[in-house]
Amino acid sequence: MSNLCQSNGTGSLLPHDELARAKNLYGIDVLKCGSARNILIATPEGPRKVIDCLSNSPFSLNTREDVVKKAIDSILSFGAIHASVASARASTGMASEITRRISEYKTGDTESRLYPTTFSANSAVAAGFASPMLDATAIVHPNVHATVQFAIAGAFSPDRVIKTKNTAKVASAFAKTTKRPVVIVEDGLYSMGNFADFESLSSFLDENKNGWLWFDDAHSVGMRGANGRGEAMERMEKYNQRTIVTGSLGKAFGAAGGFMSGPREFTQNMLTCSVPDRFSCNLDISAQGAILAAMDILKDERQYKELQQGLKFRLQRLDDALDSINIKTEQHGTPIAYRVIPFSGPQEAILSASKLLEDFGFLTTPVYFPTIARGKGAIRVSISSEHNLSDIDNLVLALENINRKISKNTIAKQTAEA
Repeated sequence: MSNLCQSNGTGSLLPHDELARAKNLYGIDVLKCGSARNILIATPEGPRKVIDCLSNSPFSLNTREDVVKKAIDSILSFGAIHASVASARASTGMASEITRRISEYKTGDTESRLYPTTFSANSAVAAGFASPMLDATAIVHPNVHATVQFAIAGAFSPDRVIKTKNTAKVASAFAKTTKRPVVIVEDGLYSMGNFADFESLSSFLDENKNGWLWFDDAHSVGMRGANGRGEAMERMEKYNQRTIVTGSLGKAFGAAGGFMSGPREFTQNMLTCSVPDRFSCNLDISAQGAILAAMDILKDERQYKELQQGLKFRLQRLDDALDSINIKTEQHGTPIAYRVIPFSGPQEAILSASKLLEDFGFLTTPVYFPTIARGKGAIRVSISSEHNLSDIDNLVLALENINRKISKNTIAKQTAEA
């Protein structure tokens, strides 16, 4: 697992972050959101309207009028902005309704919990598996989300963690040597766009009664499966009493917060040692209202299908356009709602993202270590079902323009050096 601290040891940012800040790509102020992913941002020259290809909101529910209205109405009807108590002690009726619906997604004798962030949800689950009641060994896929890896590092002793890409094979061999629980930790849908190997993971549970599965399905919940239940809950329903699912309510649901959903007995045991449950406050009331509104939309089969088809069509259009200018992404053809466009290094990615913003009005995300491997650079482009097709086409034209200039500069440099 990479160290995500971005300091050079003197308290200042690393050089790549300093460059991103200098190019107005670090700490952007969003002043207002509009339709079709049009947003207003603050710039040194004053407010500017740009196209948002940064926010990870695949269905754009965060700006949808009925979701926003429900958020406002929830505050008015509840009579407060938040209920600032530890969630283990008291919750709101809306939060209870949200967790009831999540438990219905998962099926079985399930109990679900809400948290301010997905990280706190993952920290709670890690504490549950590492507690003396289970004392599990975790077989962790190295590509599992960073918040899961940090949660495991904070809860498990190092001798209880094995990292491998061959999770099912290694876990199955290890499970036969111990009576303790052995939990495989994977993403349901990885950031590269591939799904977990659900077939192999199912076989692991069939063959090992002390086996468990824990999925971070933040990229899938709300976008796939019936009513947005996600890939992991749908594919592993048969094993709902030995699977835990965590995820985000701030992506497809367009709201905020995270959740965990697991067997009732596991969840109750988790509460005895979960710091997030003892000290995390309830989600603010507006987020709870927005989540319920989003759940109602996803429950409507017609609306849900339209949102899925709209996103799929735009991702295909982007993939085809990138193909036409010979740009290949690891996520090509996958259902994940963004594409990571490779560049030769961090500096090139940052300068290109700056040019996309300054010259063409597209707000994107330059990524580099520790988000990706050291020395690599890329731009992440997030797509939603509300992006105008013309904006997607113009984005690719802008990338082609930038790449052409990069190629000319590279040739000129090589000629000068020769």
